[in-house]
Amino acid sequence: MAKIKDIISFLENRIPKSLSMPGDNDGFALVPDSEKELDCIALALDVSLDSIEFAKSVGAQLLLTHHPTIFSPLYSLKDSDGVGKRLLKAAQAGIALAGYHTRLDAIDGGVNDTLCALVGIKDVEKFEDGLGRVGYLEKPMSYGEFCAHVGKVLGTEKVTGINTGKTVHRVAVVGGSGKGSFYDAYRTGADTFLTGEVAHNTLLDGRDLGMNLVLATHYRTEVVVLPPLGEMVKEAFPHIKLHFFGDNL
Repeated sequence: MAKIKDIISFLENRIPKSLSMPGDNDGFALVPDSEKELDCIALALDVSLDSIEFAKSVGAQLLLTHHPTIFSPLYSLKDSDGVGKRLLKAAQAGIALAGYHTRLDAIDGGVNDTLCALVGIKDVEKFEDGLGRVGYLEKPMSYGEFCAHVGKVLGTEKVTGINTGKTVHRVAVVGGSGKGSFYDAYRTGADTFLTGEVAHNTLLDGRDLGMNLVLATHYRTEVVVLPPLGEMVKEAFPHIKLHFFGDNL
């Protein structure tokens, strides 16, 4: 049977740190026992008290997420702090924590490739930084048609944005927060930028520079990667049971 250290080695090789954006503290955040046998993994977008409790309830030895557990340096572990409370709860349950963030956005078959496939974007190319994607819809759509289509395939009615009046054909894609990728998307020549959320001033930039923005929520544009991530693990470790947690934040 596989051990925690085996899944660490597999994931760190399959989703290499070299693909992470600078300052992204992703990967394994908590390993109570690297020699512990592993036969069950819980997958979630975030490490939360609820997702840890879910992992515990299904007998998982690892909670595998997209978002990292620790975003900023920690100088102490206290249950009066959100991050500390989550780490302590997982440690007490003997559950390892790992989150693969921007490297899972960038990797082939990761967040952004999965989004493109679901939405029907073809002839996909990578942004210069390797993170985002850009390609074409098979048939151009109006802005309203495209928003309705995105909402349907992602399972959300919370699709907003900026309609510049341009037809949607060449679409740039970044799951989650697109705030830092707006100009990368703009430089691709896309008429539309599909992402989860941006800052208010980014909406103004889109309007004034003539690029549609389609915001389909941070959660819905990233949670799509969990099934492919699970499949990746399952191919290497067929005996491992997978359980998916959804909190729909």
